[in-house]
Amino acid sequence: MKILSAKRKGAVIQHPDNLRFKKLEKEIKRLLPKFETINDACEEKSKRIKSLRNTGRRLDKRVYLKLAIKLENCWPGEPCGSAACPECFRRHRLEIIGEVLRLCNKHKKWRSATLIFYQDAFSDDQLLKWRLDTLIARLKRWLKECGFSAMVIGGFEMDFHMDINKWVPHFHLIIQNDKQAIRNLRARMKNKRNMNTRKNVINRPMLVSNLKKPVRQVSYRFKAIWWRVESIQYDDYYIQGGKERKRKRWTKKYRLLSKQHADSLLMLDSLGIAELTFMYKVRKYGDHLIMK
Repeated sequence: MKILSAKRKGAVIQHPDNLRFKKLEKEIKRLLPKFETINDACEEKSKRIKSLRNTGRRLDKRVYLKLAIKLENCWPGEPCGSAACPECFRRHRLEIIGEVLRLCNKHKKWRSATLIFYQDAFSDDQLLKWRLDTLIARLKRWLKECGFSAMVIGGFEMDFHMDINKWVPHFHLIIQNDKQAIRNLRARMKNKRNMNTRKNVINRPMLVSNLKKPVRQVSYRFKAIWWRVESIQYDDYYIQGGKERKRKRWTKKYRLLSKQHADSLLMLDSLGIAELTFMYKVRKYGDHLIMK
């Protein structure tokens, strides 16, 4: 597929090669063959524009059409900077991945973590009114109280869980390998409100793992696509090693349905790249990250 181009005042502007990212792109592509290319981002942007236009026309609401136009008018010489734009977010991913890998070069000092806030799940009609800043403030307070003294960085996401018909907010983070601080945070995440939200399902609000594949794990922290999650709960049992065991529940992710997809793009655009990027004891200075 040819790279899509943008027209400005009669000129056709092709996506330029960015020398700053060439080496990093090559390394990421070697380690992560499925990392999105410029063409992938262009294709995804076309899908998002179509989704926004279809929803805007069907509901007769200009807010969807305005975002579609914003994405259409984005080009390399004048990027829109929207978190809903796959091209702009791809550039952000390359920048932030490179910087986080630079800061986390001693892998044993860092771990990857996912924090799921089941207690903050909300229904579909609340999506465009929901406030992320309150949750960010709470998480930063918890990190401080739990004893995290070094950088915590990552991304925020939401998925729509079909079994409870709610959006579930969560963070994918890189955290310092401080065993006591991690234990303290796990205790906070396993509070009753966060554990007892789904009938016959044991919540796992905090998942932590070693940084064994840094490029893969760091790149996973920073994404800007939200999913529809469907789960299957088995009621039958099977025999293994002479013992009766219950079949495990499993989940699978799908693209959001049309209205939800368009709403998620509005939400991404509203939040912006900066708010979707969680930073604790680290700040951005130009194109670089500096630990506090």
